[in-house]
Amino acid sequence: MKHPRRRTFPVINSLQYKFLALALVYSFIIVCFFSIATFLPDMMDMQNMDLSLEARGSAANRVLSKHTWVWPAVLSLVIILALHSFRTFLKIVGPLYRFRWAFEQLAKGNLLHRISTRKRDYLRQEEEALNQMLEVFRDRFGGLKEAGEDVFKSVDELEKSLETDSTWGEAQRDLLQAHRKHLERLAEAIHFFRLEDGES
Repeated sequence: MKHPRRRTFPVINSLQYKFLALALVYSFIIVCFFSIATFLPDMMDMQNMDLSLEARGSAANRVLSKHTWVWPAVLSLVIILALHSFRTFLKIVGPLYRFRWAFEQLAKGNLLHRISTRKRDYLRQEEEALNQMLEVFRDRFGGLKEAGEDVFKSVDELEKSLETDSTWGEAQRDLLQAHRKHLERLAEAIHFFRLEDGES
């Protein structure tokens, strides 16, 4: 069973915004450290009264000249990091979107689907583990369904024997009916899960 195609820019609760805020904080920290390492030595020379006026003027010129190339380089670095972080995050969002869809299908009783992520997506091991879990569910519930059908056949045979056997008392008849009701409840719970196409 195919799952719906993921939207180009999915939003999974506030997770996307948290990662975006985290990327911006990291970029701000990088810019601060880069600015301090670049401008602080010359600014300290500018404030050092022990240096000559020519030396302080040279430091001021270096600060002005650095402004012409530092900020474009910093802006380019931030943009590159933001784009890379966004593309990397999409490789996580895609599988998460499919996992959430699979959980919704499981909550509806649909066990026919499989998770399929893209080749470059992350969480491939989690995808495999989830598909294995769904496969186990299908096998186990299939076995329960077959066992339940066999038990119903046994109960039907017992009820047919009641018609010809007069040794059964009223208590045994009531107990058999109670067993049938319990089995019907169990069968209803098992049939909630779709194991084959065409099942409702």
